[in-house]
Amino acid sequence: MSTLKDEKINTIRMSRLMLSFLLLGASTLFFSHCSEDEKLPQIGFSAATSSVTEGGTITVPFTMTLPNGVNPELSLSGTATQTSDYTFSISSSGITFIVKDDDVYDANETIIVTITGFDGKAEVSAQSIHTITVADIDENKAPGLQVNLSWNAGAGGPGNVDMDLFLWVEVPAGSGEFFVVDISADIGTVFEELFLPTDDPQLPNGLYGLSYIYYEGTSNNLTFRADFRSFKGNINATSNKASFTAVYTLANINAWDVTEEFHLAQIFTRTGNNFSDFSPIDVPASGSRYRKLQMKLKEAAEAKRLQRK
Repeated sequence: MSTLKDEKINTIRMSRLMLSFLLLGASTLFFSHCSEDEKLPQIGFSAATSSVTEGGTITVPFTMTLPNGVNPELSLSGTATQTSDYTFSISSSGITFIVKDDDVYDANETIIVTITGFDGKAEVSAQSIHTITVADIDENKAPGLQVNLSWNAGAGGPGNVDMDLFLWVEVPAGSGEFFVVDISADIGTVFEELFLPTDDPQLPNGLYGLSYIYYEGTSNNLTFRADFRSFKGNINATSNKASFTAVYTLANINAWDVTEEFHLAQIFTRTGNNFSDFSPIDVPASGSRYRKLQMKLKEAAEAKRLQRK
């Protein structure tokens, strides 16, 4: 037969038992919460650096696929400029950068992308910064200036049109005396092209000139175009491309291998790998000749005669 004392003892025991269950439950919840924090994924970049050439696309991968509901918070820096130099998009596997060819020589720009945090249940790993080196598309080209001369005889038909392209350099500087550097006179009746290398120690900085010669043809409305592209340098400090157009008539025809006279139709300045101060194309009232310039005519004239046969 239980007594009042026994009932109180049982009540105390029950209270202690309930307290034990409560403490055990709280402890389980605490450790469960800590365990959940420890299981948050640590996400960063698989590598610290990469490289891409202008006009290309590159994906910087994460160390793991982003879980559902997790989005990275990013910071972008570096010498390349977002929108004008590149755009980017984010997927569950990485960040893809589309790099533009901006027609300006600017070798070794950088894009630095940093994961600053996550929107969702994830933590930033130790490898949170990735640097992309952006090489100019012309980085592997020989330095210099490419000149392309092309022409269109107009709606009346192409006629038997042939133009020739001459490149000159003023030596010594300020003398007004120009010597031939290169000739393009035998590619054909579509275009002529030559290249001014800036890594040739014999070719100085200074003033250069171009002759666009209407050698022969039947077009009295000959539209021609000079296209320039610099490699490892810029034109007028704003681009690596430039174009100019002009029109010749039949009065401008000049068989230079007979007349031995030339007209400096356009001049520009070279400073290292850069080019500036391009003049408009000058069209004389008659003849594409102005004066005799210093050059070796014999080989060039012989090549022209062989072409005409």
